[in-house]
Amino acid sequence: MKHTFTILLLTLVALLTACNRPKEIPDKELGQIFRDAMLANAYLNINNGTKTDSMRIYEPIFAKYGYTAEDVQYTVHNFSRRKSANLSDVAEYMILLLDREANALNLQVAKLDTIENVARRRFTKVMLADTAINVRDKADSSLMRFVVEPIYEGEYNISAKYTLDSLDKATGRRYRVYFERRDSSIRSIANGIVQRRKESDFSHRYEIKPADTNYVRLVIEMAHFADRKQKTTTRMKIHEVKVTHTPPTEECVDMLFNEQSGVRIFSDSLIRAIEEGARK
Repeated sequence: MKHTFTILLLTLVALLTACNRPKEIPDKELGQIFRDAMLANAYLNINNGTKTDSMRIYEPIFAKYGYTAEDVQYTVHNFSRRKSANLSDVAEYMILLLDREANALNLQVAKLDTIENVARRRFTKVMLADTAINVRDKADSSLMRFVVEPIYEGEYNISAKYTLDSLDKATGRRYRVYFERRDSSIRSIANGIVQRRKESDFSHRYEIKPADTNYVRLVIEMAHFADRKQKTTTRMKIHEVKVTHTPPTEECVDMLFNEQSGVRIFSDSLIRAIEEGARK
């Protein structure tokens, strides 16, 4: 930071020209001027692809505080004559100002992130929740297939917990998760081996984008055989199957604002939740 400050200082001094009788700038104001110049430099480095006359950037900054380029030049040159003054103190003050501004911006970003998280949680909907399903014979086979429809844009989280009975001797059994299209073709999301003799689980996430308008349903099959000759009666306990849907983040935030606007833009309890979440 100090090295960058030195480069900035040398650049400013090199560009400054004299015109009227100069004024000496107090140390704190000089630190504020350098802070603004540093921020302007950072902005130009990121956003400006072509070279810009530095004085066109710095002179409005000087004028903001009521000074000219000559005043800055005069003040900087005078530091070597002032026994009680040290230019490094100005640099330290500039760094302190930048740190304060960065901390404030980080808090604002954290608040925005928290608002998004609050909005997403508020409008996450459980599309499917089933528990304690026991599959013992062929008549129960339909209990191992779960369907969610219709399908909306946004994020789907699919999870399941199950135990395959130790007496089940079939091989090649797998679970499948897929989206089915209008033409009956499928988009596979997951295809895994069903684990034996212990409680097992799986979870998968998939995002439906605006272009995925031809998906009509989500299907979860807890016992699928690639080789139909291997198909036998499954003995399984399904502890839980759950599917949640969260709309796109922008839509969640809009819905949250619309919901809260009838209360008072943001209720006190929501503001407290956002403030607390941003500081964690």
